[in-house]
Amino acid sequence: MSYQTWLQRCAGLAVASASVSACAGLGNVGGMACPELGGGALNGNFAADAKANGTLRAFVQASGDLARLSDKVEGEVSAACGRIGKDLGLTAAQMGKGTKAKCDAVTAKIDEIMSGGVSLKASFTPPECRVSASAEASCSGQCSGKVDPGSIVANCEPGKLSGTCEGTCGGSCQGTCNGTCSGTCSAKDAQGKCIGQCQGTCSGQCQGTCHAKCSGTWKAPRCEATVKGPSADVKCKASCEAHAELTAQCTEPKVQVQASANTAQMAKLVASLQVNLPILVRAELAYGKRIAGQIKTLVEIGAELPEIIGQAGMHAAACVGASADAVLNAQVSLSVSVQASASVSGKAGAHGG
Repeated sequence: MSYQTWLQRCAGLAVASASVSACAGLGNVGGMACPELGGGALNGNFAADAKANGTLRAFVQASGDLARLSDKVEGEVSAACGRIGKDLGLTAAQMGKGTKAKCDAVTAKIDEIMSGGVSLKASFTPPECRVSASAEASCSGQCSGKVDPGSIVANCEPGKLSGTCEGTCGGSCQGTCNGTCSGTCSAKDAQGKCIGQCQGTCSGQCQGTCHAKCSGTWKAPRCEATVKGPSADVKCKASCEAHAELTAQCTEPKVQVQASANTAQMAKLVASLQVNLPILVRAELAYGKRIAGQIKTLVEIGAELPEIIGQAGMHAAACVGASADAVLNAQVSLSVSVQASASVSGKAGAHGG
């Protein structure tokens, strides 16, 4: 289901509830519709069903992680290309705005400097990324949610629910009915109200097992049918793995740049690349190739979650929509940053392989 479809669903829910506030800021990370996307999603409350809540928590958290990482990488790559361009004498106007424009200008300038047959070669040690085991463990612990009483009541088919009713039973009572019996009552009081077993529908207090309807709180509810709560353990764990990978701490690679000639322009280029190339190589390898699989997984989960969570509520719908949108935006942003980094590092002779 597309994000636009989610927007339409959210709008429909807002109309039904006579409120549009829940849909406001749907596309903003940490916006009004889903503040958990800005942080703290693992403590969020999205659904009554424990498993569904864990799945949503993990996906929203990983989506927010990816959005923040893409912003970080874009800023670092843009700044690195901007510094190289400035070192090579490019003006702000010549570099333009945006990461791609700056890196393209730098690439063109390097081509100009190397037009006389000069070559560059850069050797480097790959960046090292350390994933926090505790980050994944604390997230994955929520993926095996058990069916709680609230989810039994919410997901049981009408007429199949039973248990102790702490309130007024509106169905059959397997025990003593104190109230009105629409059927045969084994004993009545002086006012004609049932105070015994009711063979029919009891409208009143049920001292025993109430079936089908309870105007109050169900205690120890049971479902005669299968409770089909949202089941997405695999997707929850995949989101947790992405959360851990996206929050990994990655070192800058050690880079050594060599040139085949020692001209003034080449000396400036080598000096600038020596400082800024590690950032570009890290973006290409640590934040590009390494996490490509996790990004693809989050895109797929974002497309499938609407069918999995069912009617989890407007807030859950808004967060899934906003998170899916954030993932797609981050995917595009990271792709631009990684390709821009690769174009410069490639010209410098640093091939990510």
